[in-house]
Amino acid sequence: MTVELFTIGDSISQGVMSGAAANTHLSYSTILSKVLGIADYRYLAWPEELKLKWDLERVLRVLEERYGSDLRGWEWLGVLGTINDVFDASEDYYERKDGKLGTPLGLPHDSFHNVAVEGMDAGDAFLVTPRTAEKTVESLTRAQRKDRYLAAASAPFSRNAYRVLNPNARPDFMDYCAVSWLEHHARSEGVKRLVLWLGANNALGTVLDLDISQSPGDGSVLTSARAERIKWNLWHPDDFELEYAALVEKTVSAMSQNRYTDWHCYVGTVPLVTIAPIAKGMGEARLIADPDGSGRQCRYYQFYSYFPFSLETALKTGRYLKFRDALFIDKCIIRYNETIKRVIKEQNQKLGREAFHVVDISAKLRDMAWKRGSGNPTYEYPEFFSWVYPPLDTK
Repeated sequence: MTVELFTIGDSISQGVMSGAAANTHLSYSTILSKVLGIADYRYLAWPEELKLKWDLERVLRVLEERYGSDLRGWEWLGVLGTINDVFDASEDYYERKDGKLGTPLGLPHDSFHNVAVEGMDAGDAFLVTPRTAEKTVESLTRAQRKDRYLAAASAPFSRNAYRVLNPNARPDFMDYCAVSWLEHHARSEGVKRLVLWLGANNALGTVLDLDISQSPGDGSVLTSARAERIKWNLWHPDDFELEYAALVEKTVSAMSQNRYTDWHCYVGTVPLVTIAPIAKGMGEARLIADPDGSGRQCRYYQFYSYFPFSLETALKTGRYLKFRDALFIDKCIIRYNETIKRVIKEQNQKLGREAFHVVDISAKLRDMAWKRGSGNPTYEYPEFFSWVYPPLDTK
């Protein structure tokens, strides 16, 4: 039976919520599968109470169950211990119990139609395999492996990738990357639609770290070990072009043996980090010409820091990006998106048909942005929302 929808992506495509991987049943691709009437769309289902990484929603629910909706007096002394209990249960499960690497999930199938992994960048789609993930975990020091206070499972990306790419821990699938699974399904069953949305994690680390560590721009990104790659949180535009072009070439190669010949691939662009709801602008507002070259005005801020932080806290702790840093990152992403559109156009020309379609998520989010658009966003919502009160916006 033809695979109606196949997804390669990162946290958004996997359905990460509240810092944890993952509520894949709520991801956009799963919703798409339901809208399209696809009954057999397969994805990894995580244990409800044992999500990988920091499941903040679970933490809040446990706190409410134990202390009610209002913490009083001495109850505050037990909060950290309660939070650690939640993290500890997950850490034990994924490091030492049934969720550890190499433990088969016992599924009736060996693969998924959604092979997105939180944290995956453009190159990871063809560089990361269960074998490389296993080597990463095996290389952890004793200190990294031991039970830690207020800590989730170690090497969460690698544990996640292994689970997604080889759920039944079969030796013959240890070298399968995300693109390998695409090729596998295209050759054996045929793939009708592919969603390919990668590139955000080639820059997103900058607003998580509130610092910039740029790749060298010398083309070494494709030959560097993951231990080296994770040191970079912003790909030089030349490195991104090299990596993304390789991703698309490998995608085309995988689909060249597709049993469904009239396949289509929908490619998402990379949102700007000053729009993504991770860091907030604070301090002096600055109205400048949009770096995308459109000629319109857009609003930037003197500093960018974590949402819970006040300006005073950000400056006191030194945890912020300056205006020039945020602008530089956005300019890099704009170059990434130019690369994506150019590479896709070139591939369509080579194929002699419009097999690839760019879904310009970045442009739509820019049009929706409230603060960036000085309270006057240009995005036109569907007619339904015209008469919904209060009016819909991105605040």
